[in-house]
Amino acid sequence: IFYCIEENKKEALESMKASAENPARVIGLRTKYPQGAEKMLIKRTLGRNVPDGKLPFDVGAVVLNVGTAYAIYRAVSEGMPLFERVVTVAGDGVSRRGNFLMKTGTPFAHVAGKCFTPGSGLKDFEIRMGGPMMGIIQRDLSSAVIKGTTGLLCMRKSPAEASESRDCIKCGRCVDACPMELYPHYYAYYGKNGAWGKCLEYGVKKCIECGCCQYICSSRIDLLSHIKKAKKNADNKT
Repeated sequence: IFYCIEENKKEALESMKASAENPARVIGLRTKYPQGAEKMLIKRTLGRNVPDGKLPFDVGAVVLNVGTAYAIYRAVSEGMPLFERVVTVAGDGVSRRGNFLMKTGTPFAHVAGKCFTPGSGLKDFEIRMGGPMMGIIQRDLSSAVIKGTTGLLCMRKSPAEASESRDCIKCGRCVDACPMELYPHYYAYYGKNGAWGKCLEYGVKKCIECGCCQYICSSRIDLLSHIKKAKKNADNKT
């Protein structure tokens, strides 16, 4: 058993090291995105690579985050189903930041009323469910907390309009940034042309959708959109 905690969580590291019992080990990880991805953790802690199309269990590993481990404990020990989770509320337009225990089904509008600064509307702020890299932009506040909701960010929009997407200039920045050592620029080209089979050849299913390639793209290409479509249509090799 390995408890993997990033090094900037000093209190958590010290607390776990003081309470962990053998054979469990507490490992401090370098604070680097996307360190928390399960394939990254398995490679870092066990030195094993999860093969294409396989699961962590196929290499003798099971990866659980804190929320899942706690939910399993409550289900087994207390007979309590999953009906709530901890959600981080943060950002420029938030007056009450923190980690809050919320019931699933809680409307985002209710969270905004309790935590957002008055006037933090969608006109001037961008609201994401999840983190800044992989979070899903919310077009309104009618959605609600689900079992996979980790956070709600309210970030001020840039005063400058984002430039429009252009053709790939083959700068290679996305390749350098990819933690899975893939070639995202191919997904931009083949995805744009609907050649899903070619995306499959270049390992699109290995992608963990961390968003690093899109964030650093010089041409402002919506790479994640192409990647998600390629995964969905990967068996269509036309």
